[in-house]
Amino acid sequence: MYMSNNSSSNMIYLDHAATSPMRPEALKAMQAALETAWGNASPTYPPAQYAKSQLDLARTTLADSIHAGWHDIFFTSGGTESDNWALIGAAEAMQEKGRHIVVSAIEHHAILNTCEYLASRGFEITYLPVDREGFVNPAELARVLDARKDTILVSIMMANNEVGAIEPVKTLCKYTQDHGALFHTDAVQAYGKLPIDMAEVPVDLLSVSAHKIGGPKGIGFLYIRKGVQIQSLIHGGNQESGRRAGTEDVPAAVGFAAAARAAMAQMATEQSKEQALQQYFYEEFRQRFPDAVWNGPLPDGVTGQEEKRLYNNLSIAFPGLETETLLINLDLAGICASGGSACTTGALDPSHVIMAMSDDPAIAKGTIRFTLGAENTREEIDRTIAMLAETVERLKKAE
Repeated sequence: MYMSNNSSSNMIYLDHAATSPMRPEALKAMQAALETAWGNASPTYPPAQYAKSQLDLARTTLADSIHAGWHDIFFTSGGTESDNWALIGAAEAMQEKGRHIVVSAIEHHAILNTCEYLASRGFEITYLPVDREGFVNPAELARVLDARKDTILVSIMMANNEVGAIEPVKTLCKYTQDHGALFHTDAVQAYGKLPIDMAEVPVDLLSVSAHKIGGPKGIGFLYIRKGVQIQSLIHGGNQESGRRAGTEDVPAAVGFAAAARAAMAQMATEQSKEQALQQYFYEEFRQRFPDAVWNGPLPDGVTGQEEKRLYNNLSIAFPGLETETLLINLDLAGICASGGSACTTGALDPSHVIMAMSDDPAIAKGTIRFTLGAENTREEIDRTIAMLAETVERLKKAE
């Protein structure tokens, strides 16, 4: 379960894809580390070596969580840095072989904006389309790889942050590696919700962030498969085996590892609860809003299929209404939700994810994302649906 410090007991937090409250296990571990593991992990005297021992334990715990070796885990400041490092580092290391990179059209802006930067440096980017549910077609990737022998890197997210679509990463990875290119996946939303096994899905590079699973902000990791060579993004000291400079934040790493242990131990329980709430929300939504649009795959509990959509994600659209207006009304009622990626808050453009799926600005401009957490209840869903219905009816009358 998560810690909650809501200023109002009536507040309903339904934006866990943006961030999650700190898990008590992570908070306790991090507080202890702040008191005892305060040393710089690089020198050889006792406080430093104790800090290093705690850093090594955290690294091993995180490696175990994805069935990887500890030497393949490199701490970063979070998902954005991990994505930047994966793309820029791989592109610079592989540029003598080619300068072509493939990503999906629905990647997080940490990927898309990095691709824009690489394009300005002479790399060519191909953006793979997705279907109406948000899935990349492996056959489309195969076609691009066959046509472009100069492809050096493919980056496809494991699960989409806006609509929860779980991509066929295992197949996409195999196609990519069979063509001699590196495969990166942004697992920021998937980590802690889906089992990840590097032996089963042997990606070359994988990005993770701590605060999405109830860990501290400002820390994440990049998994770099043994033998994969990428250039460093941050230069300075010899930390992280000489691949990522900067004094490591040991207490944050300890808190991250504690959150990961708790997330893995509680994954099945949290999935069962959140999936039931997701299905309940979907059924109530369909009854109350027959003219609204459901974005992305149907919940697994509705279709009976497994691992098509993240079990805590709901994305709905009210064509003709504005996302910002809907969110303001929900906020005034104490309900926390978002219009899509939390990293694009304040942007006036419609969601690039919804546009890639539907090419309908009315849907993209009227979309709300709700993402569930372990502490949410059916009563909160009922209150949210009721307030949403009241808001939609009032706004439609005002048109």
